[in-house]
Amino acid sequence: MMIKFINTIVLCICMQFGISQSLKQLVVQNGSISYYSVGEGETIIFIHGSQEDYRVFMPQIELLGDQYKVVTYSRRYNFPNDNKIVGDYNIKSEAKDLKILIETLGNPVHLVGHSYGGLIALELALVNPNMVRSLILSEPALVDWLHDIPECQTSYQDVQEYLIKDTRNAFLTGDTTKVLKEIFEFFAGADIQDQVPPEVLDMLKANLREMEALVTSSIGLKAPTPENIKTLKMPIMILTAQMTMPMLKCTNAKLIEINPQATHHNVMNAGHEMWMTHPIELSNIILGFIN
Repeated sequence: MMIKFINTIVLCICMQFGISQSLKQLVVQNGSISYYSVGEGETIIFIHGSQEDYRVFMPQIELLGDQYKVVTYSRRYNFPNDNKIVGDYNIKSEAKDLKILIETLGNPVHLVGHSYGGLIALELALVNPNMVRSLILSEPALVDWLHDIPECQTSYQDVQEYLIKDTRNAFLTGDTTKVLKEIFEFFAGADIQDQVPPEVLDMLKANLREMEALVTSSIGLKAPTPENIKTLKMPIMILTAQMTMPMLKCTNAKLIEINPQATHHNVMNAGHEMWMTHPIELSNIILGFIN
C-alpha cells in the first residue's frame, strides 16, 4: 500500500507541470492562498489534509471537471503559499480562509474535506451552513474526540506524545530529517525516508510549515463537538478506508453514530491516503451522492 501511495504522489507531482502557472491567488487575513479551478456548474471544493496541498486532488480535476466546477486549493501554510505562521493555528482561521474562497467563487458549494480538511469543512458548515449544499467527509481528524471514547483513549495519548510532542521537539532542532522521521514513524510505523523518491520527499518538505503550525499550537486539533455536529442539516456523506489507522476508524464510528442520517461508504483496500490510491472509485462515489 505504501509503494502504491508513493507512486501516486509521483503521478500527482508530474501532473502539476503546466498547472502551476494557472494557479490563482486569493488574499486572506495575514497572507494569501493558491487555488486551481476548472469546469462550470455547481461547485465542488476539495480541502486537503495535513502535509498535503492542492495537488492531492488533481485527479478529481480530471475526473469531475467536465460535469462540475471543481476547485482544489492549498491552505495558508501549504505549498506554494509563503505565509508566516501567525498566532495559534486552528480550524477557525482556516474556515475563515475557506469562507473567502467560497464568496469569491459563488455559493453554495459541495465541500469535500479530507483528514484535517474535514475539520475545516465541518467548522465552515457549522458557522455558515447556507454556503454548503452538501458535506463529504473522508476520515476527518477528530482526534480531539479520542479522549472521551473509552476504548480509544490510548490513541489520544499516542497522538499527544508521539505526534504532537515529539514532532514539536524535532522542529525545535531545525533538523528537517528528524522532523520527517517523527512523522513517518507515527503514520507509517517506521522511518521510511530512504524508500521515498526525492520528488516525494520534496513535496512533504514543502508542506512542513503547516505541520509546524499544527504541533506548536495549543488548539491546533480542537474539533467541533459531537453535539454541534448533530445540528447540521445538509446532506452528509462519510468515507472510511478499510485499512486506515485504528484511531480514525474509532472517530469515524463516532461520527457515523451521531449522524445516523448520513450516507456512509467503506472504501475497500484503501488506507487514509485514499484520494491518492483510489481516485476513480471516489469520484464515482461523489457523483452518486451529489446527483
